[in-house]
Amino acid sequence: MKNVILLGVDGFGGQWPKPCDLNGLNIVAIVDNCEEARLRAAKELGIAPDRVFDGADLSWTQVEADGIIEATAPGRRVDRVTAALESGKDVIMAKPPVLNLEDLYRIKETRDRCKREVHVATQKRYFPAYRRVKDIIEKEPLGKLVYAEINLRVDGTYWESGFYWRKKLPYPSLIDGSIHHFDLLHWWTGANFIKVSGAASWNPSWSPFDYDCDMAAMYAMDNGAVVKYTSRWSMKEGPIINYFEGIRLEFENAVLEVNGGKLYQNGQYIPIIADGTTMMDTGELNIYILSDILKSIRDKADYYQTSVENHFEPFRVIIASVAAIMNETSVDITTIDSHLEEYGVSREQMNRMMEHVFERD
Repeated sequence: MKNVILLGVDGFGGQWPKPCDLNGLNIVAIVDNCEEARLRAAKELGIAPDRVFDGADLSWTQVEADGIIEATAPGRRVDRVTAALESGKDVIMAKPPVLNLEDLYRIKETRDRCKREVHVATQKRYFPAYRRVKDIIEKEPLGKLVYAEINLRVDGTYWESGFYWRKKLPYPSLIDGSIHHFDLLHWWTGANFIKVSGAASWNPSWSPFDYDCDMAAMYAMDNGAVVKYTSRWSMKEGPIINYFEGIRLEFENAVLEVNGGKLYQNGQYIPIIADGTTMMDTGELNIYILSDILKSIRDKADYYQTSVENHFEPFRVIIASVAAIMNETSVDITTIDSHLEEYGVSREQMNRMMEHVFERD
């Protein structure tokens, strides 16, 4: 891959030009529905006017390029990704990859039919403390994971450029954010989730979100572990607990915790180069993510478990959690694929819930 089209140049999308440059990629066209962001990026990147698109249609797919980096809001992403694949381009896309399970299957099926590559930028795996957690689990005799606790408490308005759609998104912290945590647990342990129970959501009076932005649930995994999970985007005051901390893993023989971006094993700090705040910059993490994904695309090998099929498991947990909240019941995650319509989380039903979410006010 040498020449790419960048979809999304504002917010998180604006973090990709530097990694592209450092990895030898040329951005040959840009797509964004925000005129101000398009004009600014075109000037900064030196993109000709005929290579600048508003995304109202799929005409950008006619630009000659090896691939795309899809960093727009996830609404209708499936159409953009499948169109790119059908025009002979490989795809690197942000999380969450899509907003319903059927769209993820459609992307995989299109990839297989077109014989292209689709990879997901798994940013949080590249945080130094989280990579060390993976290393310790694989190499040290920790015993079985018995209990995991994850807490998130942030101000969900922090990501300003995307607040216009996150504000209107149902269960925003779950649908847009929790995929990172479920991906980490799956990646660290290799275990799958089998059940969600006790799921609940709420929206405090001070929340700026239209729908419940906070949630909590209990999960069971097929390695016997129990997971207590809380995700809040309505933080009112006090210290935040962001996506680079709030992790506690209790094994039979050890406890691993990540707090303040630093790793502790049985209460003892484990020094890691670039831990703490140094590498809590997702734009910097993208440099390493992109390097690894490009190797996988070049060799058509899933070296780092970033290929799209690796993301069915964590995304399935998201959809099952939405189903559990909406139906006020426990949900068998292993069979959710067969009961999407019954639980109200099929493609058609999810799209109906999000009909106006991605329209700019």
